[in-house]
Amino acid sequence: MAENPNESQVRSVVDNWARAVRAGDMDGVLDHHTDDVLMYDVVTPPRARGMDDYRKQWELFFQYSPGGDGSFDLYDLEVFAGEDVAWCQGMIAIVDLRCRLTLGLRKVDGRWMIAHEHHSFPGEAG
Repeated sequence: MAENPNESQVRSVVDNWARAVRAGDMDGVLDHHTDDVLMYDVVTPPRARGMDDYRKQWELFFQYSPGGDGSFDLYDLEVFAGEDVAWCQGMIAIVDLRCRLTLGLRKVDGRWMIAHEHHSFPGEAG
C-alpha cells in the first residue's frame, strides 16, 4: 500500500531534522518545531518545554557529539499521519548507543511541526 501524502511529508520533516542533528546545524534542528515544543530527554534536565529549553538540550548534545554519519542515525521509523496530527516511532543510533524515539506532530498553517519529542533508552531486563 502506498504511503499517504501526509505520511511522506512527515517522514521528510523527520529525516531533515535527523540530518541537521548529524550536521550540527542548530537552525535545521529547530526548524519545524512548535514554539511550545515539549521534549523528554535521556539527559538532565529530562524535560524541556519551549524553544529556549529545547535549544539548550541540543547545545549540550552538540558539545559531546562527534557529528557526521553514525552520530544520530534514524532507523525503523514508522509514521502514522492524519490530516492535522501525526505520530512517529523509531530508533536512533547515537555512536554506539541505541535510543528510542517518539514524535508527535501537528499541522500549523499548512506545515508539519514537531510538538512533542521523547527520547529514551531501553531498560535492562530484570
